[in-house]
Amino acid sequence: MSDFGERLKRLRKDKDITQGQLAEVIGVVPSAIGKYERLETSYPSIDALIKLADYFNVSIDYLLRGVNTVPAVENNISGQLSNSPFIQANHGGVIFNGDSNSALSPEAVELLHIYETLGGRDRLRLLNYAIELEGGTK
Repeated sequence: MSDFGERLKRLRKDKDITQGQLAEVIGVVPSAIGKYERLETSYPSIDALIKLADYFNVSIDYLLRGVNTVPAVENNISGQLSNSPFIQANHGGVIFNGDSNSALSPEAVELLHIYETLGGRDRLRLLNYAIELEGGTK
């Protein structure tokens, strides 16, 4: 079994769905999923790969190579707040730039929590929307 096949099978099992159910989601025949999971040289089309990544909320890099590539800014916001040089956890609160006078508002903290629950494309959509709002183009 290829690494891709192992990752696909693990993701499918974790989501507790059958090969047939997954095939329906991405628009292939059920035997194709089995082939992807078993054969090292079998990969889905680009379109199906995108659908798989979206469905499982993982990157295509993760599916193909087992690597999550996350830009530094997104990494700072997405669940690694305590390791961020910009944002530090402090007694249950969040402090921006190490300055206790610039603590994030409860609304900002809630937005961070929402962001953490989103998959890759939805995170980018939220970020782009925020940038549009900030620029006043919406």
